[in-house]
Amino acid sequence: MTATDTFNSDGSRAAGAGLEQTGHGYAERPVEGGTEWFNCLWKSTSTHQSGDAPQRIIPDLCADFIVDSTGKSWLVGPATTADLVTITPGATLWGIRINPPALRSILGTEAESVQDSKIAFGDVLPSRTSRILADALRQERVDTPLLESLWPGLRIDTVALQGFVALTNSPNIRIHEIASDLGVSARHFRRTLSNSVGLSPKMIQKVQRMQNVLTLGRRENTSLATLAARTGYADQAHLSRDVQALAGITPTRLLRDHG
Repeated sequence: MTATDTFNSDGSRAAGAGLEQTGHGYAERPVEGGTEWFNCLWKSTSTHQSGDAPQRIIPDLCADFIVDSTGKSWLVGPATTADLVTITPGATLWGIRINPPALRSILGTEAESVQDSKIAFGDVLPSRTSRILADALRQERVDTPLLESLWPGLRIDTVALQGFVALTNSPNIRIHEIASDLGVSARHFRRTLSNSVGLSPKMIQKVQRMQNVLTLGRRENTSLATLAARTGYADQAHLSRDVQALAGITPTRLLRDHG
């Protein structure tokens, strides 16, 4: 997802950091009733006076179902690179963020197939599910009973769920150590994570380290070398390489634009 797109036509996941500074409002709320399948519901709005400069949406491990005020609906898959998005003035978007380990179960297909993709609801969901979910998102009427009716009996793979938690909690841990703790081979673990989340274990760790830099950078005004050391990079150069590959910008600009 590297091309510049029109936000309310082709879309990408919304991001709070940066949007509110340019005339775009963003708010999240939990799914009423609670669910382990989805992380939150969100809404993004822009004023008619908003500028049309592209916004950089960086990888965050998640996928989102999104609808807009023109009637379009799409899935944004998990990203490995930044997406430059032009947000149309006056646009409103509603989304639901998928818990990464649940992606394969929700789609009914290997999650890698939607990596770095934007796909219409009708191409990834049954027609009834697509219609009901799109209408409920626009009307802000998504809750747990509705989701359970759309995905009855949904289960998240235990290895994927526990492995994802381990990777994001300790993004420098060795893959074989997690696999051993879960009682599976490293090969099985890598395949399960890639199929379930849409990202390899190594990519999950890279994205999580970058997100940890942002989290720490928002809390503390400290040097890049210190941020690198405290978030698991070998050195500042390692931090710079990873951020450039994932976000397409320097760590300094990442912290300025998204911190």
